Amino acid sequence: MMAKILTPLGRCATLLICALPLAAEQGILVVHIEDIHGHPIAGVRLRAGAGGSISAAADSFGAVRIRLASRTKPGDFIMLEIVAFPKGKDLVMISPWDNGALVPPFDDEAKNFLPVKLVERGNRACLETDACTGALRAQLVKAQASKAAVDQNSEQHREGGLAKVSGTIGLKPEEIDQAVRASGTRATDPYDKGMAFLYERRYAEATVELEKSREDRKRAEAKTQLDVANSSSFLGQAFYELGQYRRSAEVYQDAARRKPDDDEILNNLGLSWTLAGDYAKAEPPLRRALAIREKTLGSNHPDVATSLSNLAAVLQDLGDYAGAELLLRNALRINEKALGLDDPSVAISLNNLAELLQEKGDYPDAGRLFFRAQEIAEKAAGSDGPLIAAILSNSAALLEVTGGYDGPKLLFQHVLSINERLLGPDHPNVGTSLSNLASVLKDLGDYAKADLLFLRALAILRNALGPDHPMVALVLNNWAMSLNSEGDISGAETQLHAALSICQKTLSPDHPLAQRIRDNLDSLLKRSR
Repeated sequence: MMAKILTPLGRCATLLICALPLAAEQGILVVHIEDIHGHPIAGVRLRAGAGGSISAAADSFGAVRIRLASRTKPGDFIMLEIVAFPKGKDLVMISPWDNGALVPPFDDEAKNFLPVKLVERGNRACLETDACTGALRAQLVKAQASKAAVDQNSEQHREGGLAKVSGTIGLKPEEIDQAVRASGTRATDPYDKGMAFLYERRYAEATVELEKSREDRKRAEAKTQLDVANSSSFLGQAFYELGQYRRSAEVYQDAARRKPDDDEILNNLGLSWTLAGDYAKAEPPLRRALAIREKTLGSNHPDVATSLSNLAAVLQDLGDYAGAELLLRNALRINEKALGLDDPSVAISLNNLAELLQEKGDYPDAGRLFFRAQEIAEKAAGSDGPLIAAILSNSAALLEVTGGYDGPKLLFQHVLSINERLLGPDHPNVGTSLSNLASVLKDLGDYAKADLLFLRALAILRNALGPDHPMVALVLNNWAMSLNSEGDISGAETQLHAALSICQKTLSPDHPLAQRIRDNLDSLLKRSR
């Protein structure tokens, strides 16, 4: 999900290398290849960007010249690829940390080069340098970033990321984790400190440092545009984890302006706008991310399934159930085929499709899919993670509709305890859980406690999402129904008017939520006459 970063690490090993003539030539990229100690590496061949030619072997100074694709221009983002290295060596790239870079200006001889650092696979000395651990930390933070509205346990993301990085660099996951944590304690730069906090999932502290880093890099933006994009992207991730979706979207928007073709930034930008309740802004970046992924990864890749699911969430929120269902069924098919029937991503797809079917009133099929999703999630991630919390919450809502309140009450209480423990008391998911539990308590006749929970839910959601978020309108509607049951007709009418006002600002007139609130208000007014 996260962005690429170009971190020029180390200085020239000798004056001779620094003085190496760099003849500026249109379409030619000069790369300097070094090891973690700044020593040049000869014999390596690289390719830069799709359609770029393969370089000759690096000379004794570690320099190679690569002819880029004809349409490539300064400022474009390209991927570097190791094509060959000297016999007896097994080299991997650690800087740029994700092999990505911006093309420098061809007409500036002093700037027309890129520094690249390689390390021998399995070389533990790499873990003793901040350059290496910083690159590995960035890869791991990217791996544990949220990719979908309903996601797996973040600890699983960390373990999966460690396993992937371990396989790439040839070192044990526990060695990498220990070295990355240790280097984080030594960090002094705001960016490095923010990344260290982000890896430790200390999101509030991460936002403080990454905000500092972002502002510092903005001041030197002409020189470090890619760094600004990365700072914005990682800051967006931190705000997202805190449930501050509008702030997350705003900084992701800043990153997308600098890297307009980065599918992960576009995906997370659209998802953040979705959760912020601004569906008009959410749809374009999600469609753009989907198009890029289908073109670069193929139509049956799990990342394409993620994009399909996130776009479906927008269509569902806009009331286009038919369009959303088509995308969700396709996402489920892709994940089942690509990942296997018991993968957590399949549970996410099942949950999303079941939620849509429930909204459509297809309760039997929704219940069947929720049950299957729960089985997969519990087997893969245990019984108290964020994924199982989302599935249980939806299952409880279905059970509430189809009969009985004691069962849903217990489930909603369990979900609330999970969300409070994992996310903290002020996260919007906690507000949603409180509203769900309050609705059940209303049905059980415990109006006093229901009212208190509705008020607490509204306070959390207004603070986290803003006063005009559709979720605030939904909670106001539910509270109005509770007040109506208590006999407080005037209070119910007040809340329904407030809910309808929000819908008029944020949703189309024919949106299902807006229609439901209007129907409730009309019914209330007819009975009160």
